[in-house]
Amino acid sequence: MKKRSYISIVLLLLVFSLTACAGNSNTEDANENAENSESEDISQDDLLKFENTDEIDFSNLEYVKSETKRDEELEEAFSKVYELEKDRDDIRYYYNKIDLNGDENPETFVFLVGMPVCGSGGCSGAIFSSEDGEYEFISKFSLVNNPIIISEEKTNGWNDIIMHVAGGGIESFYARLKHDGENYPSNPSVQPAVESGTVLKGTSIISDDISKNKGIEY
Repeated sequence: MKKRSYISIVLLLLVFSLTACAGNSNTEDANENAENSESEDISQDDLLKFENTDEIDFSNLEYVKSETKRDEELEEAFSKVYELEKDRDDIRYYYNKIDLNGDENPETFVFLVGMPVCGSGGCSGAIFSSEDGEYEFISKFSLVNNPIIISEEKTNGWNDIIMHVAGGGIESFYARLKHDGENYPSNPSVQPAVESGTVLKGTSIISDDISKNKGIEY
């Protein structure tokens, strides 16, 4: 009798132990799922998207947030273009790599934010090619407001770029920047507006809420 009682107690303890482990595992899985869900929600909240207007349909765009990895070679490249110095200029930057001319070698679009490169109408941007790991300057822009749309439409073999022009006393509109065979125009405020009735297709890069995502410090 004593032996049977002992065995029963051991079995009960074993069942209790397995039940507790399962409960802990389920709790940990639930907590992990909740954390992942919360992270996804935060990520979506930080994503800037264009709203359709009476003139332009933005609903077919793909949205991409900026890279988070520091790129010292890119820093060196844009610092030469804008004559920046790390010890002097308080700059943060955002960038994405995207193929603009169909050669399967992505260009890099960098968006610069800070007192030396911003004004009432926006901030600065630049495009570089990066063949063989070295950045080569292509074009630079003023009055840049993110996100920046890389349209599927092309001119001279390069994707058109759509920028939202606003601020600085300018009536806001969406400008279409077309490549002229050598580079893109630098000032979007003097470029033609996107035609009324346009359904834009393409990729919206640097789609970060920069009031929440502070970018990469230069």
